[in-house]
Amino acid sequence: MFTRFLTPKFIEDVRRSIDTEPRLMLRDLAERLGAPEGAVARALPQDMRGFAPASVFDHVWEAMTSWSAITFIAITPGLVLEFKGTLPKGSHGHGMFNLHTEGHPLGGHFMVARLGSICFLSKPFFGLESHSVQFYNQDGAVMCAIYAGRQGRDIVAEVREAFMALRDEVCTQEEEA
Repeated sequence: MFTRFLTPKFIEDVRRSIDTEPRLMLRDLAERLGAPEGAVARALPQDMRGFAPASVFDHVWEAMTSWSAITFIAITPGLVLEFKGTLPKGSHGHGMFNLHTEGHPLGGHFMVARLGSICFLSKPFFGLESHSVQFYNQDGAVMCAIYAGRQGRDIVAEVREAFMALRDEVCTQEEEA
């Protein structure tokens, strides 16, 4: 997996970068350091991240479908796709988790077999409170991310509470990186 990057120097470089450039996005720092984004997330201080195993995907997804406001983000080399609303339920079939709930505008196929870990990330975004669930593949690349929804500039309170409760429930205790 991508934990091979987690040398003391790498961890120090990540934390120093975040301290000196708090608006720095993990994607940009990963590119700068030549490492997968999942390794950068794992090197963050524990108060900014919690990791859950891929085996809890169904439980995490099901819990997030009850959140009243989310932003779903998927990034490719030439596109940043954002969807704001709620998450569809989905079901397993043909080797994938299929997002096809009748009448729901978000659809697609999640290749859960490629999922390596789930990260609950709490890192300010452009000076605003931000909480997201990042889905990393086995190489540490982001598959997609679900952000706690906002009303104006503020996170919706009940979504924040649900995020924190789910994080506390599924994230495993880890040694300080």
